[in-house]
Amino acid sequence: MRNWLTIAILLSLCAPVFSIADTASSDHSRYVQHVEQGFVFTFQGNNRKAIEAFEAALAIAPEHAEILHYLGMAYAQEELLNKAVERYQRSLALMPDNIEALYSLGVAYFKLDKWAASIAPLQRVIALDPQHARGYEVLGKSLVKLRRYTEAGPVLERALALKPHAAGTYYELGNAYLNLKEYPKAIENFELAIKFGVARYADPHFGLGTAYLRLGDREKSRAEMQIFQQYQKEYAEYERLTRLTRNEPDNLEAWTGLASLVMQQKNYARAVQVFQKCIELDPNNAIFYHGLSRAFMNLNYPRPAIEAANKAIRLMPNEAILYNTLGSLYAMQGDSRNAIVAFQKAIELNSEEPFYHLNLSRLYQGIGNQRLAQEHHRIYEYLMSKQK
Repeated sequence: MRNWLTIAILLSLCAPVFSIADTASSDHSRYVQHVEQGFVFTFQGNNRKAIEAFEAALAIAPEHAEILHYLGMAYAQEELLNKAVERYQRSLALMPDNIEALYSLGVAYFKLDKWAASIAPLQRVIALDPQHARGYEVLGKSLVKLRRYTEAGPVLERALALKPHAAGTYYELGNAYLNLKEYPKAIENFELAIKFGVARYADPHFGLGTAYLRLGDREKSRAEMQIFQQYQKEYAEYERLTRLTRNEPDNLEAWTGLASLVMQQKNYARAVQVFQKCIELDPNNAIFYHGLSRAFMNLNYPRPAIEAANKAIRLMPNEAILYNTLGSLYAMQGDSRNAIVAFQKAIELNSEEPFYHLNLSRLYQGIGNQRLAQEHHRIYEYLMSKQK
């Protein structure tokens, strides 16, 4: 509804252009059709078709600031940034204080590495809207790129005051402080970037390693640099496998490797997609269903996780770990009876795995059966002592 309301507003703005003469009514009709098609294609993610439709509309009514802005955004989505810049500039010539068009222009310049050019439109954004967190964020990043660290600090601080969980902004602020030789502040911001960032976010660890090195703490510096290198390797492998699966969509080995990697990275939403593709290519592989179950479990979706775990068990009924996973899922739902049955089956198949006994002990503890809880906890402790 919101999307079509946007279209209706935009079209109503254009109506006076075509009210001058009845002979323009057919042009108006074609213009409306092109704009509607452009928005539909945009919402479908078909930017190429959206570009064609918006360009056709502008051929009829070339001076429409909003459509020029949307056209620029479509070009930007296709990484045609110079064309995007030209459309944004045309839009702003018609509507100079359009905050979002100014912001889009600043972002396009930033992505083109034209950081000096991005400053003016982004400064205008925050002048018009002092609460525009994204404007402060990209302006601060541009200032860091230009090595104007003293100016960048307050801008990035303002961005974080408005949007306090932005990992990338903490990282840029850490870089600003690092270059200003304010190492404790740099460390604080790199750590916040890690806290709020995606799992295994590499770049802040490099910043931490550099800051600790300059403070003379070589041990901490070495540890952070090792983490950075490990995460960089994982990222490179992720990029390699992603390209490989894109170029060879039926390459099961590549999909399997990608599934393992995204689970390691705790990217569970992506893992669901990858395991589903693995199952499409090899529908009788219990390992893929188990992986899908674990991914759903970590996303806190127990019902589809249970369904996937049961499919894995049907394919591989004598694998203890599958029952352990199923037991954990039933426990998540508060279904103690089925959870106990599943954990007992896991122990029946592999009584030497200590964590199966620990899981059953905790479950019995939760339902108040102290005797069985203690019994399985003693077994857990004994098995763990054997592994030392």
